[in-house]
Amino acid sequence: MTFSCNEKKIESEKKPDNKEFNDEELQKIGHFYQPEQMTTRPIKMYINSPKKNYEIDIYNSDVLKKDKENLKSNSDKIAILLKRHLTKNNVVYNDIIVRIYQKNNGKKSFQYSNKDLIEIESKRRLDQKK
Repeated sequence: MTFSCNEKKIESEKKPDNKEFNDEELQKIGHFYQPEQMTTRPIKMYINSPKKNYEIDIYNSDVLKKDKENLKSNSDKIAILLKRHLTKNNVVYNDIIVRIYQKNNGKKSFQYSNKDLIEIESKRRLDQKK
């Protein structure tokens, strides 16, 4: 699925056939980070394996460029929102991979297992209670 983000507007160029499809969490990512483009896709781990990693690519986000010191923290947030999206749409996945592309800063990749995401969500809840 590809989203093109222009003038704070996110449009899906390709939607799944499923009428129950919910892209609310993807919309949140797009509205908050305002990338030029955002792409999500499943990637098979092995040729005959049913297990898939799920990837999200974020291209040229001014928000991430201005806050490059906190790229890992922002990537954590993106991965959590993608996890919620996949869960809402009953998508089975193994790991989530967040790739952030910036014009002059190249590419950064972050990979999260389900266990990693549970720990991040737990820590965020504890931080909010303080």
